[in-house]
Amino acid sequence: MTTVLYGGAFDPVHVGHVFIGREALRLLAPCQLILIPTGVPNPVFCKELQASDEDRLAMLRLAFTGITGVSISDIELRRVPRTSYFVDTLEGLLPTLQTNKLFLLLGEDQLASFHVWHRYEEILRHVELRYVPRASRQASSQNSVLAEKLFDINPFDGLSSSLIRNRLANDLPVYGLVPEVVAAYIARHSLYRQS
Repeated sequence: MTTVLYGGAFDPVHVGHVFIGREALRLLAPCQLILIPTGVPNPVFCKELQASDEDRLAMLRLAFTGITGVSISDIELRRVPRTSYFVDTLEGLLPTLQTNKLFLLLGEDQLASFHVWHRYEEILRHVELRYVPRASRQASSQNSVLAEKLFDINPFDGLSSSLIRNRLANDLPVYGLVPEVVAAYIARHSLYRQS
């Protein structure tokens, strides 16, 4: 069985994330997909989380409910608060995985910066990289690590969690951009609204 690790802030999870997860399950079948919400982001990438760990986890569960082969790992959320380096996450997961092939799924923007990930060479000893292309990036051929595209065209290329947060902060609708159950959760808990 192949295992695909797909991490991210998921702040919030959107329909592009769900599409990518489903495509990974289809294209790398038979496989299991493990979603890993980020704990404390690496300061190198200047990312701040807005929703709580509990809310991001709840939205992920809602978004992927009913999709066979998907599990969610809260390994980074349970870690004593400190920077989430993926190499530590991988070390924690490896003893629990029963797999003969391990993939790490990245966005093309993450792939371009992969060489600055903490102890990235160790990660590459255990995983093969698959990435999701971004039309705004033309640097694939210049990447310093070996990786293959998961697919050629990303129909949700322009969609991002930051776009959704911005729309919500400006009282604009997000229906169709996030799964309906996630939109309902966001509305019910008044997430991402300006104070």
